[in-house]
Amino acid sequence: MKKVVLSLVLLAVVFLAGCADVSIAKNSSFRTMPCDGNQSIGLYAYRSGLYFLPTYPLWTEGGREVNFNETLADLTAQAKGQGAGSLNTVVAQEESTWLPFTFVLWYKKATVSATASK
Repeated sequence: MKKVVLSLVLLAVVFLAGCADVSIAKNSSFRTMPCDGNQSIGLYAYRSGLYFLPTYPLWTEGGREVNFNETLADLTAQAKGQGAGSLNTVVAQEESTWLPFTFVLWYKKATVSATASK
């Protein structure tokens, strides 16, 4: 029985390892805003990780917490790198899911999307 539980935990760690990404929307409707002529870009950032209980991180990207503030910091850095001066229309979502077959592991994900104008 111990081998089965250990193998399930290791399997969860492998498949749910933490990651982070910031991407620029490729949709052309995000590229320009016709009302004022300013160029804008759509940005999307996410972080995810595996936690022991809902508070102790086991595996996250760069050892950083999976929450709104860290994800927003990633998105803001990407926006500044693209030459954007301000973020408009920020939408955030945080999820925390208990993995029932492990009894003590949680999968957390935080996403932030925004429109940045230059």
